[in-house]
Amino acid sequence: MKRAEYEGLDAQILSLARAGRRREACALLVESYGGEILGTCISRVGDAALGEDAAQDAMARALVGLEDYRGTAGLRPWLHRIAANRCVDLLRSRTSRRRHTAPVTELDEIRAPRIPSPLEVAEEKSEQSTRLGAVREALANIKEPDRTWVELHYTHGVAYDEIAESAGLSRAAVKQRIWRAVKHVRAALAARGEVLS
Repeated sequence: MKRAEYEGLDAQILSLARAGRRREACALLVESYGGEILGTCISRVGDAALGEDAAQDAMARALVGLEDYRGTAGLRPWLHRIAANRCVDLLRSRTSRRRHTAPVTELDEIRAPRIPSPLEVAEEKSEQSTRLGAVREALANIKEPDRTWVELHYTHGVAYDEIAESAGLSRAAVKQRIWRAVKHVRAALAARGEVLS
């Protein structure tokens, strides 16, 4: 979809929300951006169920915030920022809960079977699964919001200008921060013997 199409879609969603037609706004928001946000959340947390929880919560939070939305860059970067923050919160909460609920030795004794997601199965069959894991691991070490910007730009094709507008920075500043983040990912991959093309 082109930027003009996103702008028209965003205007329609915001108009519905501001007119009090939340159910219709929600349906259009989820239909338009839900799959992308779900994919991002699953990728970030590394677990399908937790990713679904994060995506649902992010969309719910976005729906509540639609009536007061004042951004100018569009809903897409805004939704990704909400989703990224929700993923970070869920991972922190999950880690904290594990630390406070049982000693590590008890957790080591509990082995629940883990069912791989269809995406994971496909990646395992692919020659690139190791490389994809290395890229994800390297990306996990990039601080926010730079990580979200890298994902928006390279995974979802969001232009530097849109990200800059959403962040309130210049295009050059965003481009430089994304470039630095990619440089760190490349260095981490090079240390593992991988090359990012």
